[in-house]
Parts: sequence; C-alpha cells; structure tokens
Amino acid sequence: MTALTPPLFAPALRPSRRLLAHARGPATLLRLHRCLRWFPELNGTEIRVGVTRAADGIAVIDERVVRFDLRYRIPSRYTIAHELTHLLQGLGIVPHGEVACDLWTLARHPSFLDEPPCYLPLPESVRARWRLHRASVRAICHAALRRRAHHRHYIRWARTRLAQLGEGEPQRREAASAGSPVPLPEFAQSEQRPMT
Repeated sequence: MTALTPPLFAPALRPSRRLLAHARGPATLLRLHRCLRWFPELNGTEIRVGVTRAADGIAVIDERVVRFDLRYRIPSRYTIAHELTHLLQGLGIVPHGEVACDLWTLARHPSFLDEPPCYLPLPESVRARWRLHRASVRAICHAALRRRAHHRHYIRWARTRLAQLGEGEPQRREAASAGSPVPLPEFAQSEQRPMT
C-alpha cells in the first residue's frame, strides 16, 4: 500500500448544520475550497462557515467565522475572497478597513474579479461595464499595494486613479465597438506588471 501525500493546502473547514442543510451549501463549500487555494496564510487554520441574512457575506475575525447569504445565489468568488481577506486582517497580514480589504482582495487573484467590489469606490460607468474594466481595476489595485511600501496614502491614490477610469469612457466604448483592444489608462500601463 502506498502512502498518500497530503494536499498542498488542507483547510480545516467546519460548516454549520444550516449550511450543510441548505440547497446551495455544497456548492458554496466547493467554491470556498477553491478560493482558499489563493490564501496560503490560512493553511492549518480552522474556519467555521455559516449562513447569514444580514449581508452577502460576514466575517467574525476573532472567531475565524465566515457566513454567506445563500437565499438568492451561491456567493461570488469576490464575496468569498473578501471575507477571507478579513480573516487575514485579523491575523495582522492585511491592514484593517473595508476599502483596504477590497484592494487586497482584487489584487490577490484574477478569479476574484467575477463581480465589482462593494466598498472600493468606482465610477458608475466602470461598475456598469465591469467586464471591460476589471483588468484595469486590478492593475490599479496592484499599483496601490506597491505604493503602500513608500506612501501611506495609497488608498487615496487608488481612489483617484479609479475615478479617472470612468473619465475616458466614451473613447473606450468607441474602441470596443470597433473591435480594437481597449487600451489601459496611461498610468496603469506604466505601472502594470504580469498578473500572477
């Protein structure tokens, strides 16, 4: 008999009875498990998973609990990753605050761009055409986190750059309808690095 090697990441998830009994519970746990691959800092941490009706997702940092609203859909990868990032805040890895949580969530992995963030202020035109702008938003988040090492006002810088995304919307719409690639804003081109 051969010995099995343990998986690279084996999170200790403790789902509540309500979550297990819910029709969307198994799919939610599967999605959560897939998102956890991008959170190696939580390896070996016991995470309790439950259900809520208060918001799309809630994290109780002290108790390492995440809860999701399953009434209408399976939580998005963004929502799951946002709540897991709150757990990183509790460990002191990520700065506190909802906007900081969004920045770190979106910069972590492209799969978390499945819906616009809740707390990061975005122009309405960017929210309305999220698929068109999400790579640019992620590039700005990456650049902001790099700036954080030298500038404490990295969130203010990111807000300014995000507001500028919506300013050139008519030109981007014309380029997209013509079938040509939509250019990144100038500041994002100069600061963009390969996404991992």
